[in-house]
Amino acid sequence: MPSAVSNSHPRNDCVKVWPVDDFALTPAERALLQALQRRGVRFVVVGMGAALLEGAPVATQDIDLWFERPDDERIPLAAADTGGSWISGFGMQPPAFGGSGLERIDVVLTVHGLESFDIEYAQTREVEVEGIRLRILPLDRILASKRFTRRPKDLAQLPALEAALLARQARGGG
Repeated sequence: MPSAVSNSHPRNDCVKVWPVDDFALTPAERALLQALQRRGVRFVVVGMGAALLEGAPVATQDIDLWFERPDDERIPLAAADTGGSWISGFGMQPPAFGGSGLERIDVVLTVHGLESFDIEYAQTREVEVEGIRLRILPLDRILASKRFTRRPKDLAQLPALEAALLARQARGGG
């Protein structure tokens, strides 16, 4: 059964129903996101997970989280609260979460083509996913990043993202 997703913004005209089977949270993911919030860690869901939550007709296999400070000492504490672990990263290896049910969570250190975390955070949208209020990067900022990186997999997603943004703008939803 699809995850119940709601937000304060109108639904996207590109889809009649928001099917988010790919985004349904595991119990471990839900617990981690709640623990991060309880501990006051600022983060934003970015990438195609954010686009999906914005109503774009896309799919994703992971949940990309952009942290204000990846060296925040509260992140490993939140992971431990939920039976997971925080691997701080080294060299070219970014930080990561370890533990059963956390395999889909990726840590993003830089969102290319965008401003600083603080500037982008001020523009985020808040959505509710399975009872958890999450900050997500808006579609126009996702598009800006995808256009900047120009990776083939990002370029392939541009038509769906652009159509979703146009539908939102046509309804006056920016």
